[in-house]
Amino acid sequence: MIKTDVIIIGGGATGCGIARDLALRGIPHCLIEKGDYAAGATGACHGLLHSGGRYVISDPVSARECFDENMILRRIGEKCVENTGGLFVRLPGDSKIYRERFLRSCAEIGIPTEVISSSRALELVPSLNPEIEEAIRVPDCSIDPFRLCMLNMKTSELKGGLSFTRHRVIDILKSHGRCTGVKAIDTGTGEVKEIYGNIIVNATGAWADRIAQLAGGEVPLTLSKGSLVITNHRLTNMVINRLRPASDGDIIVPNEAVCLAGTTSLAVEDPDKIAILPVEVDTIIGEAGRMIPHFNHTRIIRAFSGVRPLLKSQKLDSRESSRGFQIIDHQNGMYSIVGGKLTTFRLMAEKMVDAIMNAFSLKKECETAQKPLDGQEELSGYPLSKRLADMKNIVCECELVTRQDVEKIIEQTQTRHVGDISHRTRLGMGPCQGGFCTFRALGIMHDLEILSPGQSVGSLRDFLQRRFRGIRHALWGDQLREEQLVEYIYLGILALGKRSEPH
Repeated sequence: MIKTDVIIIGGGATGCGIARDLALRGIPHCLIEKGDYAAGATGACHGLLHSGGRYVISDPVSARECFDENMILRRIGEKCVENTGGLFVRLPGDSKIYRERFLRSCAEIGIPTEVISSSRALELVPSLNPEIEEAIRVPDCSIDPFRLCMLNMKTSELKGGLSFTRHRVIDILKSHGRCTGVKAIDTGTGEVKEIYGNIIVNATGAWADRIAQLAGGEVPLTLSKGSLVITNHRLTNMVINRLRPASDGDIIVPNEAVCLAGTTSLAVEDPDKIAILPVEVDTIIGEAGRMIPHFNHTRIIRAFSGVRPLLKSQKLDSRESSRGFQIIDHQNGMYSIVGGKLTTFRLMAEKMVDAIMNAFSLKKECETAQKPLDGQEELSGYPLSKRLADMKNIVCECELVTRQDVEKIIEQTQTRHVGDISHRTRLGMGPCQGGFCTFRALGIMHDLEILSPGQSVGSLRDFLQRRFRGIRHALWGDQLREEQLVEYIYLGILALGKRSEPH
């Protein structure tokens, strides 16, 4: 049995941000996540640190929050934010009326803009469509959501916070009608833990209503699926937005060595049952190709989807739903925090911890906007210069991940999952999508006696199947040829298709 003050359910950006804030205010806490950190909407986003421009007309309150938090995260997370800058580009046929409203709204909110000519825009981003009529410069940035979560959890760890990844909450414990703890099952071993606390925070995003129902409450949400595609290299060093009302395929974000483009917006009922539609991939590539023509011919290495947990709205189009957030006090010891954006996670965490401090009748001001994120030198970024410094024992050629990198993550986390290594090193995120490095990483796990040979084969099969769910939507040209080679290696040389008895 484990006792603490606050139990956080959900290890996305908001949950991890709450853990950091609680740690800095001296409140004992425990975070529980059913997958790895950033397993939900956080890890399925395009990594855009919004300037607020996208919401400046439809949701000015959220736009202002995004801009303010953008400035804060640049300061406290200097090593994990890439200050790319952004352009809103106007193509032939795009409304000049919308352009005027955009500029006026940005000025009212305080978002700095600069109108630049098409020739100047092409100097900044040579790959842009030469037919663009003009562009508006905004302070967009790029950020790695996996790294962001881990940097927040680093503070929690340093201050004595507990965390259990790959633990699924199966019940909310109650006494006299009040929530007093949770039961969580280790998805790897089946062991059930009982964790007791004075307050439970439901920060599970698209799964918030399910967790609330375990406690006898509800969370009114609109679930919106968004799909994105990833290129095998960077087509732009700036974030590119389409200067028009939000629509499909109107954002391209450079992130590390690739670009992410999206997104779509389709209503869904179950966050665990989502699938990418071929028409979504075609639409994203086509629309992104209007902004950067080479997008139509570049290599797409995978597609993926996530589910946005939006506040319940009467609006038919989920793009018009507010990107604001809400804290729900269920009056039974549980709070739910829903809505918001990756960009506003720190603000959401601050307001949630303010409510917790008030419930405990404690006073200590939030410090998360002033203190730099802990662990940035160790955890932040995988710049090419850093990776090229040590070319010995390369495990993943695409992302230049070494055996030492893999062993370090295994030692720190004792993980049995290749995906956990991938999130922390980018192993398997390059063009081969794990085809040439997954079995090497599992071999290292076997050498370190983390997995048996039989468990390694099962883990390898599961990881490759998960990667293939995204790759299958990009199987043409070079990506198809590479995937056929990977298939020959695993099914032919390694005989992975043949079932064998576990060792």
